[in-house]
Amino acid sequence: MINKPRQNNLSISKEVTISQAEEMELQIKKNKIVRALYSIGGTVALILAILGIFVPGLPVTPFALLSAALYARSSEKLYRWLLNNKILGPRIKNYQRRKGITRKGKMGVIAFMTAMVLFSSFVVIQIISIRVAILSLGLIGSLVVWFIVPTAIDDHPEKS
Repeated sequence: MINKPRQNNLSISKEVTISQAEEMELQIKKNKIVRALYSIGGTVALILAILGIFVPGLPVTPFALLSAALYARSSEKLYRWLLNNKILGPRIKNYQRRKGITRKGKMGVIAFMTAMVLFSSFVVIQIISIRVAILSLGLIGSLVVWFIVPTAIDDHPEKS
């Protein structure tokens, strides 16, 4: 028997890689039906995230995060593919690394959401009851972003 040299497990590949922190989040379910449902849900969320790139007011990052969470429970291959995607991968990794959104990011999200809600309510929608509903949901969305979405520490704080 010939002894082969042992390979170091810490080698870095230029191809698909997952850090230790990301690897711990993988919770692949054993039941094939459950995995299929998670995979379908992840794909629907991914489609909505991609649509959000082109449709104003449709959020990209929350759907990308949802897709990553669902893929992490259904398929390591899909999860890795999503994290290494050029457009959506950095958003997901940034959220995972920071454990949330910075205050500056939250203000940007709320400002954009407010602009879209006001535009929809006063320019597009003519029915008063629908206007009130859109304005109410916009307010709820802003409160959720500010108070419920975790606040991360900025990597590059502004120097005075």
